[in-house]
Amino acid sequence: MVSLLVVCIALWSLVLVAAWANDVSIAGLSSLSPFSAMFVFGDSLVDNGNNNYLASIAKANFVPYGIDTSWGPTGRFSNGRMIVDLLATQRQGMSIIRGVNYASAGAGILDDTGRYLGQLTTFNEQVQNFQTTINQLKATMDDMNLSQYLAKSLAFVNHGSNDYLNNYLLSGYSSSFLYDPPTYADILIKQYKTYILFLLAAIGPLGCIPNQISRGFFRTGACKDEVNAMVILFNDRLKSLVDELNTQYNGSSIFVYGNTFAALMQIIQDPIPYGFVTTNRACCGIGRYRGMISCLPYFIPCSNRDQHVFWDAFHPSEAVDRILALKAFNGSTSDVYPVNVSHMAIMF
Repeated sequence: MVSLLVVCIALWSLVLVAAWANDVSIAGLSSLSPFSAMFVFGDSLVDNGNNNYLASIAKANFVPYGIDTSWGPTGRFSNGRMIVDLLATQRQGMSIIRGVNYASAGAGILDDTGRYLGQLTTFNEQVQNFQTTINQLKATMDDMNLSQYLAKSLAFVNHGSNDYLNNYLLSGYSSSFLYDPPTYADILIKQYKTYILFLLAAIGPLGCIPNQISRGFFRTGACKDEVNAMVILFNDRLKSLVDELNTQYNGSSIFVYGNTFAALMQIIQDPIPYGFVTTNRACCGIGRYRGMISCLPYFIPCSNRDQHVFWDAFHPSEAVDRILALKAFNGSTSDVYPVNVSHMAIMF
């Protein structure tokens, strides 16, 4: 069985091996060496460049993405590092033994989510790719060693936000006409459970991202409560699924719920203690709150990026990811339920 963690920044996905950041050095984040590998499933919040190789418009392999890194625009939808970079050990090289990132920008829990963006690797396909990885690993170790290796692996899943942003909330899809919000949340959770053999990820306050704020009729700059209410329906069901799976697997795998919604809302509602000044306007984008059109090639972003909660119309800044990574690693049960990453490392 795979020991699992679900930490997500769901605000708002062929397969490449994850090339983890070489300069992860953040106060409060100690080594994740107790974990043998890290496997990442998700969307643009954790895609490290997989969509670069697909016929998709959902790409971030151009300046100014990566502006605050030494490696520049790799395909990460951030000005710097993502939460999976910050959580990962200082792993180097391209060996699947160290883990694989299967994420694809635009992907969701449902297969038809985000299809208008072009090619993407669906959640279903990401899970199939993980199985391919397991088959490849079987050629390098016996069953006993493989079992021990997987039992100490960390899986990170970040899915769900696109099923709202690039499906339910778009007029081109029929889902909002066919299902009310509670029924749609139930459908997502049922499908999620089918794919998730290891880990769960919450959705953040989608109603507070610049893209959604820019769509508001009144120019108040306030979060869209009706969108956040939909997200809460999904998250409540997801947390219940964590309890259900932990009971079902009885310690052979650990399922964890990352309460990103609460963490981000706390930052948005009281930004000063965290060092933020701007909470509803993207650092890079066009239109109202720089959220109507996301960051374009060679667009000049804001200079005070660490004071912005949002980097572009959909994604948080690296400064936010640092906070979320710290909460995932050593936060309380209100941040990560029922245990955090550091406790998981001790347990395994």
